[in-house]
Amino acid sequence: MLLFLFQGCGGPGWYVARDVGAPAHVLVGYGQGDSMASARSEASREIAEALRVSVHSTGEVVAERGASGRMFSSHFRVDLESRVSLSHLTMVKRTRASGRYYVALGYDNRTLFQKVAADREHLLKRPLAFGEGYKAALPLARELATAGVFPSQFHLVRRHGGWTLRVDPAVYPVDTDAWFRLCFVEKTENKGLRIGVTPEGLLASGSPYQVHLSPPEPTGSLSLYHVSESGQVLSLMTNRPVDSLSPLTFPDENFYEGLEAIPDSAHGSRDMLLVRWDPEPIHSGTPHAPISVTPLSENDGRTFSYGDLLEQLRDTRWASCFVWIQAL
Repeated sequence: MLLFLFQGCGGPGWYVARDVGAPAHVLVGYGQGDSMASARSEASREIAEALRVSVHSTGEVVAERGASGRMFSSHFRVDLESRVSLSHLTMVKRTRASGRYYVALGYDNRTLFQKVAADREHLLKRPLAFGEGYKAALPLARELATAGVFPSQFHLVRRHGGWTLRVDPAVYPVDTDAWFRLCFVEKTENKGLRIGVTPEGLLASGSPYQVHLSPPEPTGSLSLYHVSESGQVLSLMTNRPVDSLSPLTFPDENFYEGLEAIPDSAHGSRDMLLVRWDPEPIHSGTPHAPISVTPLSENDGRTFSYGDLLEQLRDTRWASCFVWIQAL
């Protein structure tokens, strides 16, 4: 206990005072240890506890043989809180004193749009054409426009298994869950309309899967859409008539093995399937092509945007589910 109190109260002045002069929007975590790695880990954990977000970092699992010859496993596991904070921390200050390491890590606690707006304050706000294509219709783009950033000025880049927003020259990491909250609005009250996928869970690249649809009423029509992580939409099925409450399977399992799980990058993908129910057939022209191996260009005539789809879904009944596809 005396050793703990000594270590907890000692160290450089900035560490003892817990003051590195960071801006109010930067959440600072302090840590110390016999190595830089352990000091960073302690500081990360402090930030994570403040954010109250959970993530588990699992290390190597080693199989060992004991003196009796019996095999057993030793597990190395570190429970740190928050994938977001651990991925986007910056070193604010560090010192080595008396053989120990002292660090202060910072996490910018502003929202993505607050960060973008702060970095763009020097720009003159002037009326600009909002733009066309799938980016222009993303809910994400609407909020960026309030910060003076228009579709022609930003790029969505998938990097290291996650998404980043590039507004030259700055790059802003976007957490995967935050990305879907910003870009995809899910219907919670669909009055009996149901959608599901088999097999459940993570799908292997190239494996087939089936979509199961349960109509909310015995008469009407169903339409099915595939939404990629970039916000592109492909129409898989349009105006499929129903005459009972019996569930439907797409594609027809009597003729097709299923849709092919195709990741859109080396990091895999998480796509959304969305079903719409209408009491009468909708007029939407010819169906679009099925899922493409790679994201299609913004000008490809077979695609339209998720924003446009949301406009079509106003005051209609729809439900959605996600499909997780592992990397190649």
